[in-house]
Amino acid sequence: MSGHLSVLQANVNHCAGAQDLLLQSMAEWSIDVAIGAELYAVPPSPHWAGDTEDSVATLVRPRAGPPLVVKARGRGYVVAVRGKVAFVGVYFSPNRDLTALKQFLDVLGPLMGQLAPLQVFVASDLNAKSMAWGNPATNPKRREVEEWALAAGLPPLNAGAVQTCVRWSGGSVVDVTFATPAIARRVEGWRVETGVETFSDHRYIRFEVSPPPVRRASSSTSFRGRSQFPRWSLSKLDRELAEEAAIGGRWSLPPLSEFGLDEATSQLCDVFSVVCRAAMPPAKR
Repeated sequence: MSGHLSVLQANVNHCAGAQDLLLQSMAEWSIDVAIGAELYAVPPSPHWAGDTEDSVATLVRPRAGPPLVVKARGRGYVVAVRGKVAFVGVYFSPNRDLTALKQFLDVLGPLMGQLAPLQVFVASDLNAKSMAWGNPATNPKRREVEEWALAAGLPPLNAGAVQTCVRWSGGSVVDVTFATPAIARRVEGWRVETGVETFSDHRYIRFEVSPPPVRRASSSTSFRGRSQFPRWSLSKLDRELAEEAAIGGRWSLPPLSEFGLDEATSQLCDVFSVVCRAAMPPAKR
């Protein structure tokens, strides 16, 4: 994958107008890849890859890059590969119970392991509420999803606590983006679009992915490259969220004695990045 990649995550709530608006937004913003949940319909097109029930799909802008290759699909999930990146669209209805969620995640878990060495994005609406991705209240489904994400090595990208679903009865953060750590470090500008019409009760999520870094031998060049790392709004740090994310990160961290210095440093940076994304918004540049 060369150049920047622009990604959009949406839930159109089975509305034809919302799905049309999603396609229009893709064109206006030059979105390369979109993942949509609760779709109105999934057309028979090489630019679309849907699950078995047309409830979630990945779609690409024509002529925007490599075609989609479907690796797996089932009820509520589709795995589509574009270049060296796998995009996993996931939807789980709030009307299904906790037992069904466990069974659903038991199917997804092995699929994630089979995707290596690809980098992975999971655009999900699992209707699980957790402080780990910014929802102030929790529900029983969150523990299952947290444990699944930790086991799969997929930290959440959600930054801050902006509601992704807004209804007359209240809002919540149920639309969550997960990613493998290596490509998570290349994500720029993850945000919930609060001032954009969607014709749905869900807001758009947008982010960009920078190209893979060019590795250089010069230590001085590497030092200058650090200025490209994300900056965080420390004044808005949520200490409780930071602590919860740090505990989860520690569970997923292998013994550092197994690695050399460079790899151990990279492992720690992954955990620090997860904590920062969970506990505070990025600083405005």
